[in-house]
Formats: sequence, structure tokens, C-alpha cells
Amino acid sequence: MSNGQSQIGFEQLGLGSVLKRYRLLVPPNQRDYAWTEKHVTKLLQDLTLAITEDEPQHFLGTIVTIPTSDGVLEVVDGQQRLATTALILAAMRQVGGAENAKLAKALETYIIDIDTATLELAPKMQLNAADNQVFHELLESGSSKSALPNRESHRRLIAAFDVARKHLITVVKPIAESERPKVFVRWMNFIEHKARAILLIVPDSANAFKMFETLNDRGLKVSQSDLVKNYVFGQADKRLGEAQQIWSYIKGALETLDEDEITMTFLRQALIAMNGYITELEVYERVQKAARGSQSSIALLSTLEILSNDYVAIASADSEKWNGYPHKTRELLRVLDLFDIKPFRPLLLAIANKFEPAEAADAFEKLVSYGVRLIIAASTRTGSVEQPLAKAAKQVFDGEIVTAKSMSAALLSIVPADEVFQQAFEIATVSQAKFARYYLRSVELAAKGQSEPWLIPNDNPEALNLEHILPQKPMANWPEYDEDQVRVYSKRIGNLALLQVTANSDLKSAPFSEKVTVFGESELLTTKMISEQAEWAPKSIIERQKALAKWALTAWPL
Repeated sequence: MSNGQSQIGFEQLGLGSVLKRYRLLVPPNQRDYAWTEKHVTKLLQDLTLAITEDEPQHFLGTIVTIPTSDGVLEVVDGQQRLATTALILAAMRQVGGAENAKLAKALETYIIDIDTATLELAPKMQLNAADNQVFHELLESGSSKSALPNRESHRRLIAAFDVARKHLITVVKPIAESERPKVFVRWMNFIEHKARAILLIVPDSANAFKMFETLNDRGLKVSQSDLVKNYVFGQADKRLGEAQQIWSYIKGALETLDEDEITMTFLRQALIAMNGYITELEVYERVQKAARGSQSSIALLSTLEILSNDYVAIASADSEKWNGYPHKTRELLRVLDLFDIKPFRPLLLAIANKFEPAEAADAFEKLVSYGVRLIIAASTRTGSVEQPLAKAAKQVFDGEIVTAKSMSAALLSIVPADEVFQQAFEIATVSQAKFARYYLRSVELAAKGQSEPWLIPNDNPEALNLEHILPQKPMANWPEYDEDQVRVYSKRIGNLALLQVTANSDLKSAPFSEKVTVFGESELLTTKMISEQAEWAPKSIIERQKALAKWALTAWPL
């Protein structure tokens, strides 16, 4: 393995060996300890099985580090696995080392070393500033008196140690006391030599960031945002405290959304709104260009703070941000949230940040129509859609587009025209009930000439059933359909209907001759029309869907 500052070195070795050989440091501004009891239990179960079956090696992913001038390795990715492994070894020392001094001494080599500067004992791994003291207390004594009741990471560290301790007690409980040290030695040697990871030592943060495109990480995938944060903090220089505070505000806002990897997702989408289309891999490079020195770093963070509040607002229709907006704004946002078209987010974010309230509401209304058209035409995930949307987002953010009308003009080339949309709707299938309910209710309102048919109306499943006229499992009541025909036609929009919940509305696999009477009694126009059919053949499904497609043009206009 190369230790050169300008080279990338790598080595495959056990997690215990990493802890034993190196002094490890989680940078002070990195994220807190994040593994829950579920993550710790899974690691312990995996280790137990691997040791029991005497696996020659058990791969646990990749650890990315950056060497410092004094020989310490800064842990960029892998801190959760390393910290948890150290806690497991510390728990092993408490459970087994209390009765065996030699075992306790052997286990200490993984977690405690002599600090050459002070000649005092010190843990070989340091966590961030918030968690380090609690982590050290657990490693040294197996308990903590410093945990703050309002700090989740402290509770998780304590829980991780406790889970490990209880698990190890369970492992050795059936074993005679005289034989228990041998069990712990087996665990210790497995963790040192066979619980393997690839240790990468890279020269700088930029190289570390690019590793994430190809590395398989067993940990929680938020380290990319940590790299961005640490770079900006480094550029903030004497304004570090200000940068930390702003970052804390950003994280606090984003954490109100229940979404995995939310920070990195937000950073990319905010930077797309600010700069145009970029991939996730290009986020770090874009931040490097934008933040050079303390002034530009604080300026970037301040913009991101404002955008983080808008980002939360577009995902939260009840946000107070929309208090001064037209009444339809909240309903439009609920529809957009229902579909959650990811390439729309930078544009929605830019609109929320830059447009006047009335223009924003009109723009959201157009995007609802465009979203349905793109989904029905199966065009939401193509690059030909994502890049024009990103370009429009930047134009809105830069003030080049200031109205819903000009936004529509910019997107005209990617939105399916009426003829294309109608043809796509005529053959569309729907697998998700929430989408089917929305489509059918909106088409129903359009058929009745009601305004704003694109809103999410009353589709409460306790009030309206979603009925497959030809059942997905027709059984013996539909002998005219073979298995292939059921698969082709059962999820067609033309085969779906909304039906008011009544005593006789639970039709399930009943034959059409029984269902048709109930459909004829419905107050819903698009459901009642089914009763005009003498039988429910494929031709009936096709004809009804063509009728629905015509009303769809009214429900979601250009």
C-alpha cells in the first residue's frame, strides 16, 4: 500500500487491523454517529453467522480516508462501521475481559493506545466534536455520564454498546465459563483478520468524493454531503462559526422531510436550479467553483439556506409559505407531491423562490398537466426531459423566465402534444391505486364540466372503491378471458372505475352481469357509462378508454 500524499493507496484488511494499525480521526465537522440498533444488530448477526460457519473472509465494504501530515487518517467514509466495531470490541472486553486480564489486554490493542505527545492512554479512534467524549467513555469504561438527553447520536452510541454487550452475553451463555475466553479470542481474531474491508487512502477530498460512484458502501450513504460540508467549512476560514450555524439551519430544515439521503438530493437539485443540469458526481466540483474563500462560501451557504426552506415548502402543502398565494396553490402542490417527478424538483424550487405568488400558482398548474402527460407517455425519466427542465429551472432562478407563460414556452418541446397524449392515454395501464383514483376522479370532473378537475378530490377509499371491472383474478366467472388477456386488459384505465361504497359495492370477482346493475346506479358519469355495455369484452375496454382519453385533454390541458 502506498502512503504517498499524492497517490491513491489501497489495502484489503480486517476492520480490527484498521483499528489496531492506524490512528483514526473523524473530522470535527462530520456528521454524528447515525447507526440505529437495527444496523448494529445486523452487523452482529452477520459476524455471528460468519464466525459460526468459519467463513474464510466476510467483506464489509470500503473505507475511504485522507492522510494528515502527522500520520493520522481522516475517515471520510466508513466511520459508522469502524466506530461500531470499536464498540463491539470494547463490549467484548467488558463481558470477557473482566475475568481474564490477558484477554482484556489483547482487546485494548484495538481501542486504546499511548498518545506520544502526552504519554497518556487515549482511544485510537476519535469521532466528531459532538460525539467524541461519549464514545471515549464507552470505550474506556463501558458507560457514559456525559450523554445529553436531547442528543440522538449519544443515545445511539450508548444503545450500540448495550446491544453489543447483550449479544455477546447471549453468544457465550451456553458455553462453559472456562471455555468462554476461547470464544472471544475467536471473535477477536475474526474481526482483525477476516471481517475485511478495502481501506482506501486518497490524497484529498476531491478524489475521495469521486470514489462514491463505484464503491459499495455498507454504511449510511450521506458521506458525500459531508465532503461538501467540510470543503465549504474549510473555505470559510475565520467565518467557520457562521458557516457551521448556517449549515445547521439547512440540516434542520431538511430533516423535517422523511427522505433518504435528503441533504445530497437537495444539494444537487438546488445547484441545478442555480447552474443548470449536473450529475450527482459533479456536485462537489460545482461547490468548489462556487466557494473559494470565506466570502463566497458564506454567500453560497446563505443561498442554500433560503432554498432549503423553499425545498421543504414545495414538499409540504401546508407550509406557511403559501399563506399569501392563491387558494389553488396548496392543492396543486399536493398533486405534484402525489406524482413526485424528480426532474421537476429544481424547477419547482426555482419557481417557489423567484416567482410572484399568482405566477407561481399558474406555473404549478401547468406543471400538473405536464406531469400527467409525461407520466402517461412514459417520458419522465429520460435525459431529453431532465436537461430541458434543468435549463428552465436555471432561467427562472436567473430571472430570465418570470411568468408561467414563458415557462410553458421553454418546455413546449418536451411536453406531449394533445394528439400524442390522447393516443398514449388510450392504451395506458395503471398499477398504483393512488394514481388510478386520481386519473379517474379528474376525468370524471372534466366530463361533468367542473372547474379545476386536476385537483385531488374526494378519493377516500372508505367512500369510493377502485373497481377492476374485469378482475385481476377473474376465477370461473369470466371464462371468455384467458390468462394472457387478463394480464393485458385488467390494468387498463378503461377497465377501472370508481364506485361509491354501498352495501352491494364489494363486487370483487363477480361476473359482469351482476356488476353492471351496480354501475348503472352510480352517480359518477364515467362509471354509469359502463352499464351501457351488454358485455364486457376487450372491445368494451378499448372504447371506454378512448372516451376517457378525450376528457383527459380537458382535465390536463396544455
